[in-house]
Amino acid sequence: MSRSTIIIFAGILIILACCFEPSKFEYTINDPKDPNTTWRTEKPLTYAEAISFGHCPIALPKNATNIQYVDFYAGYGGFRTLVRFEAPVSTCREHAKKVLMTRNSIVTATNMKVRIGALALDKSIADSVASSARDGGEKVSRAPWFDADAIKNGEIWGEWGSHMPLILIDTNRGVFYYRLSD
Repeated sequence: MSRSTIIIFAGILIILACCFEPSKFEYTINDPKDPNTTWRTEKPLTYAEAISFGHCPIALPKNATNIQYVDFYAGYGGFRTLVRFEAPVSTCREHAKKVLMTRNSIVTATNMKVRIGALALDKSIADSVASSARDGGEKVSRAPWFDADAIKNGEIWGEWGSHMPLILIDTNRGVFYYRLSD
């Protein structure tokens, strides 16, 4: 094959690659046959419904109401876990401590352990987390109900970063928000 033929062939391949979109991967939702399915609620659940449905990515307190979650995993392509529920503020705080202590107990790398305790809410973090949850990532992993940007007074627990659990608590409304993502 001559050099000019190779150059022409390479040019055709580049044109084809630029003109045709790769096929979109279809993610399944709530499919027990697919080990990589996205588990998500389609409406707010009671505690009993959430336990019956299963697949909530974190433990729930028994007095949680209006429970919603999405647990998205795309193999090496990424993951996103979002949970929202309503409960008395004291329950939200106790649960934040429990969730973070449990995580820290199973994480072996010291730099992946998170601070356990509340800090005053940074509104820019709440706004960013809410925006990302609603509009970022794969469509199947989006959570229009993750309204952390509605927090007027609140607390932040955990860490804001890749592979780090972040919990926001709305201390006016008694709403617990959990985010873990890559």
